Amino acid sequence: MNIEVYAVCYNEEKLLPYFIRYYSQFANIIVYDNYSTDNSIQIMQDAGVRTVEFDSGNEFREDILVDVRNNAWKDSKADWVIVVDIDELIYHKNIKEYLKTLQGTVILPRMFEMFAKTFPVTQGQIYEEVFMGTDMTSKMNLFRPSEIKAMNYDAGCHNARPEGNYQLNLTSELITMHFKHLSPEYTIWRNQFLNARQSSVNRAHGWNWHMGEPGEATYRKFKEIEPRLINVI
Repeated sequence: MNIEVYAVCYNEEKLLPYFIRYYSQFANIIVYDNYSTDNSIQIMQDAGVRTVEFDSGNEFREDILVDVRNNAWKDSKADWVIVVDIDELIYHKNIKEYLKTLQGTVILPRMFEMFAKTFPVTQGQIYEEVFMGTDMTSKMNLFRPSEIKAMNYDAGCHNARPEGNYQLNLTSELITMHFKHLSPEYTIWRNQFLNARQSSVNRAHGWNWHMGEPGEATYRKFKEIEPRLINVI
């Protein structure tokens, strides 16, 4: 079985090692890089990850990112494709064998927002250290490219309108873990970093507005969410 993972990247040197370490176990990885200026390109080259550059005018343009996610996989001959961000892992303890058993052409894994008090330092898989989270809105991020002509993702990719032989599977054991809140300090730094690149297009549509939240709001969110965290794995 052939599985391909498609992702977009801009300056993700902190998470790329975890992303590559996980997906390279069972899939071919193709990353569309938005001219990263940190060590991201070198990390991907060292790992043998295929990269494709795309330009957004040195701005954070959600409309361009959505266009990449909607089109990057369309020539794929894989049995399954996964369309995710660098901070998203689709997990099953035996994913390749499990996918052979699934009915349907589009899978909707249950999605969790993962939280950690400190940024992970494990040399293993990130979820060995960061395993607490809460439910969040899921994404149709796993599908058969031979059966689906278009996904038609909206901004953020939580909404999609698949075209083709669309048969949704809601019953799978797969989960998606979103590793965005890896300590309050990391979350604040990442939000500020990305917010500095926010385009007028994003601001006009209200996309990624949370990146402009003050640091106090992030600390408050971590404190409020802690009693509701569950073991995801």
